[in-house]
Amino acid sequence: MPDVFVSYNREDLPIAQRVVDGLVHEGLNVWLDMELKAGENYDEITEERLRGAKAVVVLWSSRSVKSRWVRAEATIGQRKSTLVPAMIEECDRPVMFELVQTTDLSKWEGDLADPQWRKLVNVIRDRIAAAPPGPLFAEGGVKKPAAKGGKRKAPPKQVAIRKEHIVETKRGIGIGAVLMSLLVVAVAGAGGFYLWKPQQVSDLLASFSGNASSVATDAASLRAAGADTPPALAAAAPEAALAGAAPVELAATPAPATPVRDGSPVSPVQPEGSFRECDACPLMLNIAGGTFMMGAPDDELGRKAWEGPTRKVAMAPFAIGVSEVTYDEWDACVADGGCGKYTPKDAEAGRGKLPVALVSWKDATAYAAWLTKKTGRTYRLPTEAEWEYAGRGGTTTPFWWGALNDAAKSGSGTATQAADTIPANALGLRGVTGNVREWTQDCYVNTFAKAPLDGRSVEVAKCAQRVLRGGSFADGVEALRIAARARNAPDFRDKLTGFRVAAAP
Repeated sequence: MPDVFVSYNREDLPIAQRVVDGLVHEGLNVWLDMELKAGENYDEITEERLRGAKAVVVLWSSRSVKSRWVRAEATIGQRKSTLVPAMIEECDRPVMFELVQTTDLSKWEGDLADPQWRKLVNVIRDRIAAAPPGPLFAEGGVKKPAAKGGKRKAPPKQVAIRKEHIVETKRGIGIGAVLMSLLVVAVAGAGGFYLWKPQQVSDLLASFSGNASSVATDAASLRAAGADTPPALAAAAPEAALAGAAPVELAATPAPATPVRDGSPVSPVQPEGSFRECDACPLMLNIAGGTFMMGAPDDELGRKAWEGPTRKVAMAPFAIGVSEVTYDEWDACVADGGCGKYTPKDAEAGRGKLPVALVSWKDATAYAAWLTKKTGRTYRLPTEAEWEYAGRGGTTTPFWWGALNDAAKSGSGTATQAADTIPANALGLRGVTGNVREWTQDCYVNTFAKAPLDGRSVEVAKCAQRVLRGGSFADGVEALRIAARARNAPDFRDKLTGFRVAAAP
């Protein structure tokens, strides 16, 4: 049974989803009523979740105050002392709730460090902590489900339901549905999978019969000389022109038209179009300019409010590291008097070809400055847009390899791995997800709404946090999605954080 029930009006769904995403990010177990059609099953499910919740979050707006459903749910929450009201816009609350302390989220835009957000989370945690233990907490005989043998099932850590993932049940079940169910069970039994978009099951079936489009073909087009727009991305791009964006002249970047490797572990062969400017310098890869849709689409499972909105971004050519900077490469900088002479501690598995960790954003920029001085070429951290563009490698799916999680390609495990042991994406980049989180140049802002449309970094005065991408070996599946974002202070160091560099082509 979820700990938190969120009550809202259907017209406030975007804000309600943002609140749910934030609460899930806080580690809370949340259920969001997606306004299914009224009916017996709907009533039973909603009432069970409502009466079993330890905190009932009511989002007051000029629309929800007129909703009988929201008012009734707020009343039940007040009777059970589980009510946690929040104002998402200025409005007159129902009279009986005017005296109830209400958190003001009217100006909240998704920032988890916002004082009002912290206040709401603390109140919710207090309600959960104060709830009586045991299955009798829920009224009306609602009890927590019990497993065979009398042992109670542990609730899922996170529950967030989206409308597009709810399938309406019908009495008649066709043979196609039965076969689909058998396929899902078979795949899950073989090792488990992570499904992000229900509609992509059909794409998966098509790939089994050889009808799926080739990612390698898209990637070859992306790297082909003079290519302006990767075909796969152009097809997914909206027809509207880039609002407010100045025309961008995309220069051709010399690159091969040969097929891209399939991503399986191979001996460390340099991708065509790559270069290395000194023995101790990182291997770089030229990336052609083009356009792509940046961010997570609204229907991507696990999507966070700060991963959007998606928008079309035009990219100029650039170069990026084939893999994350290694200990050997970092140590060369220190030996040459660069990098502030800072030597990070060994990783659990040693040093050498493992990605360097325990480096801050400031450390990473110092390494880039050393490379610039040594080679005469301008090196820097990649912008968020550059990182995602190269990381996707011509794909639009949650992971660079497709819609389903694949542990063999994700760089996850119990420790970091040498770059040449991790499969490459369609462009030839290794360790894009997992291994270590990667610093980018951008200052963290919790939305892409005003981000540049030409691939430049987001910069603000007195930037307190910089963006991290890619997730680490210790992170969960959601953090390994290409669109996933994290952030930390520029001087923060830990064993899960490293970087790769970018450069002028």
